[in-house]
Order: sequence, then structure tokens, then C-alpha cells
Amino acid sequence: MPLSTFLGVETALRGLLAQQRAIDVSGHNIANANTVGYTRQTATFQATPPLRDFPTGDIGTGVDVLQYTRARDEFIDVQLRAQTMLQGYHQARQDGLQQVELAFNEPSDSGVSQLFARFWSSWQDVGNAPESTATRQALLQNAASLAGGLQSVRDQLTRIDGQVQTNVGLTIQDLNSTVGAVAAIDQQIMSVVASGQPPSNDLLDQRDVLIDKLGGLVNLTTTKNADGSVTLQVGGFTLASSGSQTSVNQLSDLGANLTSGKLKGLDWLDQTIGGAGGYLSKLDAVATSLIGSVNAAQASGYTLAGAQTAEPFFTGTDASNIAVNPNLVADPTLVAAAGQPNAPGDGTNAFSVAGLRGNATIDGAYQAFVVGVGSDSQDAQRATSNANVLVDALTNRRDSVMGVSIDEEMSNLVRFQRGYQASARALTTMDEMLDTLISRTGRVGL
Repeated sequence: MPLSTFLGVETALRGLLAQQRAIDVSGHNIANANTVGYTRQTATFQATPPLRDFPTGDIGTGVDVLQYTRARDEFIDVQLRAQTMLQGYHQARQDGLQQVELAFNEPSDSGVSQLFARFWSSWQDVGNAPESTATRQALLQNAASLAGGLQSVRDQLTRIDGQVQTNVGLTIQDLNSTVGAVAAIDQQIMSVVASGQPPSNDLLDQRDVLIDKLGGLVNLTTTKNADGSVTLQVGGFTLASSGSQTSVNQLSDLGANLTSGKLKGLDWLDQTIGGAGGYLSKLDAVATSLIGSVNAAQASGYTLAGAQTAEPFFTGTDASNIAVNPNLVADPTLVAAAGQPNAPGDGTNAFSVAGLRGNATIDGAYQAFVVGVGSDSQDAQRATSNANVLVDALTNRRDSVMGVSIDEEMSNLVRFQRGYQASARALTTMDEMLDTLISRTGRVGL
């Protein structure tokens, strides 16, 4: 079968169009060089189907753009998101524990540990000078400072725990909003795929940015579906599938499925501060032990007047309401410093109370408590630092694959421009040949 005279024109035209599209793609890359989450795109060329030139064989017909591909390594995405989950978890813990450490303000001259030391020393002073009203007043003042310090720490821990709970609610809102955005993009992608066309690379980039964000909030797993959508799951809980979203109303909706991410870190903080056996419970236990031990000694001792009294030294039940008995503040002689009746110069009971210094359930327990908080904080800081290093390394690795290099794109522009010029030259040559054929040939003698 004879070939068309215009085959060369069509071949050159295809070359022009293909090189022009490649130039457009490079221009798109350059324009989005600083766009967050943008993935470098390339135009993949493929030779167009040949024509049979019998009996010689096949003759090429030019080139076309097969597809526009993203420079994406899905394995790196999986690695990065796995580390981002841990980073979000440890970062949430670190941020909360730093606030807790500030609430304790240990070690310092105004910390509760120092207030305990002054309190026990004041009992020692009363034992040495039980008849001194000034010494008794100093004891009551130091006791009030200790009670106020315990209350202040508890109030601050309660406030931090409330902030954590508020943050949990805001993070759940952010989670639902982000999942909703992914579902909306999936609906667009599904519509395109259903029409037999490939989804937009820019839409895929937008979805990946949102999925990266979700990875910092929860322990996310993603599964690609044949319809172009992705299934998002937290353990066995499905957040989205085929463009449909399942909202999370409260933390308990996720339950044991939640194992990592910012939301899990906040949950850990909430339980560590306000949960059973948490920081608030431990602080209350210290205050309760202090109240019970000192009040028991107060009840067994004798006042300056030589009698036993029903007036407790502390009122309240725990760190939330511990206070010095106002009746003792009004009359310091009611402090039971003596160990026997009618012995105003006796301070043996005061010495007994002073001997509680270092008690395993009072300031000893408080010291162990503070050390535990510090250990938790250091562990969170160390884990966060390690996670940051890994996330940064993987981010750099991914950027080296998907990021736009201006130098590379400029080189591509020159390459595609040369290709365009060569195709244009081929088209000009074919045009000149056709002009010779059409304009300068004809029947002889006419």
C-alpha cells in the first residue's frame, strides 16, 4: 500500500506537539517548585504505532505523550508516615510534660520540696522552743505555704489536664475535617476514573498532603482501591472508603484501635495526669498522708496549756482542699507540741512530727513522684528527638525524589526546545518538498 505524501508532515507535527507538551510540563514544575506537597511531573514519550510499508517493513509515524507521571516513591511515603505517627505521639507527650514540669518548678526555692523542708524544720524549732509564740506562728505560716503549694500544683495539673482534653476535641475536629477533604477529593478522582481517564496528578498531590497530615494525628493505614479512591483506617476503624466518611465523635470511638499519633499522645497525657494512678492521684495521696500523719500527732499531743485538743492541724482531705486549721492560726498555743500533759516546756511531740521528714508516704513519696515526672519528660524528649531525626531524614530522601530541581528543569527546557526546533525543521523540509511537488511539477507542454 503506497504511503501518504503527507506522512512526513504528520510525523513532524506529532514531534512538535509532544515537545510542546513536555515544555508545558517543565513550566508547570517550575511554577510549583515551592508548592508544599507538589510532586515533580514528567511527560512520558512513546512512539506512535507504525505503518506497514510493504514489502520493506514498518515505518515510524512519530511520537506522542503516553502519560504524565509523578516522581513518587510509595515505599518512602509509607516509611515517612510511619515515623510521622511516632513523631506526633511523642511530640504531644513532650509538650504536655514540659508544662507539667513547669507546674512543679523543681528544684527551686519556691518548689514544694523546699516548702516541705521548711515545714519539718519549723516543727524542729517548735520542739526546741515550745513556749515561743513566734516559733509556733512561723510553723503555721510555713504549714500554710506548704498547703498552698500543694493546692497550687494540683490546680495547675488540673488546668493542664483540661487543656489536654480541649486539645483532644480540637484534634478530633481536625481529624474529621481532614478525612472529609480526602473523601471529597476521592469523589472527584472516582468520577474521572469511571470515565476511563487517569486522575489528575495535582489532585493526587493534594490527597497525599492530607494523608501525610493524618499520619501525624493517628496511626493511619491506607489502601488504594480500583475506583481510584483510598481506604483510610485506624486499626480496625474505617475513617473513609470510596469517597464516604465515618466521623469520629469522641476518643472512645477509636478505642484500642488508636495506638499512635498526636491523638494517642494526648490520650496518654490525659490518663497520665488525671487518670487512675495518675499525677493528680499521686499528689492527692501525698497530701492525704501528710494530713493524716500530722493530724494524728496533733491529736496525741498536748497544747501549751497542757491539754489535748480536738482541733486538727490540717483541714481538708487531699491536695485540692488541704489547709491549716484557722483555729490554730487564731491561737497558736493549740499546736500540740508537748508529749505529756501540763508540760509547757516539753517539745517531744513536735520532735516526733519533725521526725516524719523523709517519710516514704509524704515528702519521700513526693520526691519520688517528681523524679518520675522528670523521667517521663526526659523519655518523651529523647523519643521526640529521635523521631524528628528520622522524619527529617526521610523527608529529605522523599524530596530528593519528588522535589523540583530548577537546574534540572532548565536543562529539560533546553532539551525539549532543541527537540521542538528539530521537529519544526523537519516540518519545514517537508513543506518545501511539497511546495516543489505542487508548484513546480505539471504536464509538459501545458
